[in-house]
Amino acid sequence: MNANSISLHRLKNLIRYEWAMEKRFYLVGTLGIFLITFSVCLTIWFNNISGFVWTSTDYNPIFFGGFVFLSVFGISQGFIDLREKSSTIRYLTLPASILEKYVLQVCLRLVLPILIYLIAFWLGANLSVDIYYFIQNSILEKSALPEIEKAEILYLYWIPNANIDIGYWGLFGLILLLPILMFMGGGIFGKWGFIAMPASIAVFLLLMFGSYFGLSWLVDASAFNAGGSYAIRIDYPAVAMDVPLFVLVCVVLVWTAVFLPFIVTYLKLKEREV
Repeated sequence: MNANSISLHRLKNLIRYEWAMEKRFYLVGTLGIFLITFSVCLTIWFNNISGFVWTSTDYNPIFFGGFVFLSVFGISQGFIDLREKSSTIRYLTLPASILEKYVLQVCLRLVLPILIYLIAFWLGANLSVDIYYFIQNSILEKSALPEIEKAEILYLYWIPNANIDIGYWGLFGLILLLPILMFMGGGIFGKWGFIAMPASIAVFLLLMFGSYFGLSWLVDASAFNAGGSYAIRIDYPAVAMDVPLFVLVCVVLVWTAVFLPFIVTYLKLKEREV
């Protein structure tokens, strides 16, 4: 069997295997997302004073907070069969190519959780609005109620009327990068990926900013004296269309990093197969 061959029949069998072994993970995870979202939103409605207006874009902070939680504790559980010796042997000897196992992991452990989270969050948030108004109107018989708009599923990942400039694409790349890095962490660090990967990201950022301040101090130490300014300049120099060079470089690096973990994860799985 070619390591990079793909057969729909073998993929179907892999899906059956994944469901048989990990269906509790998917079912409990989906139900947990729904219940947590429902509970958090309902708590917010009952703890706000009457008269406030909650728009569809106000869900974004809650949504992205849950997105980070999902990435760290959910998506980091990729390649779970490679964490124990017995399950590793069983998984590696399955009648499927390396590429098929990899594609299935990307689809079921990275893409699917993000889609499930989007739908479960939307359902939980909107149901909480209906339950809140039902309790207030029918049980507590209150009429002066806050105005709460329901969540718009297209607005959860995309902010309407936003200024879609290069900085926005950099932010979108960072949001997309988090679950991809956590997926890679699950393949590299195993069961400790949810700790080791965030720690690796923190160390990388520390080294990056530490080197910046260290080199800045060597060039001009006066900026670090009392009254000095060592803020990072991102508005100069500028390149085409008044885009700061610092921002452009960051966007290029971020989107390069978005695709690089897929290659690293595939090569790590290929190494395990050998």
